[in-house]
Amino acid sequence: MTNHFRQHILVTFFVTIALLPIAAAKPRIVPLQTSVKFSTQASENRWSVPIKSTDGSTAYVLSLEPDFDVGHHIVTLELVLRHSADKSDGPNLLDPTRSRHGLQAYDFAADDLVQGVQKSAFGEKRTVTLKSLGLVLRITVSKAAVSTISVGNHQLDALDLQIEVDNLNP
Repeated sequence: MTNHFRQHILVTFFVTIALLPIAAAKPRIVPLQTSVKFSTQASENRWSVPIKSTDGSTAYVLSLEPDFDVGHHIVTLELVLRHSADKSDGPNLLDPTRSRHGLQAYDFAADDLVQGVQKSAFGEKRTVTLKSLGLVLRITVSKAAVSTISVGNHQLDALDLQIEVDNLNP
């Protein structure tokens, strides 16, 4: 190996090392406080809100997405966080393992809410911490209304949420 080639390798190595903290830095967001009112009676049930980075660009999109049963009843609403460049079927960043099992704090299932928010699995106030993204979501369920569609099965009729999204260590 020539000395010039070795120098090139060393320079590339040190530049890469120097840039690692920049590449690994988590984008800071502008803290967001928002609310959503879902109702099966509303003509438009799609809700989403952009989450801006401190440089003004859209870093993420937060949305509420329905899950339907075979009778087309809304049985669950899922809070979904995606990178702004992701398509609508992109992974939900609230589930960093991508191998979710069972009910999560960002799920709002009719069967779980049938006895009221306070008696639901996660209660009225829920927190989702995303260390890998440097974010924390605080969710308050202020209203949940369900109705019976068959014995033991329910649909979600209304859901009101207050949501805060902030940097994990502001």
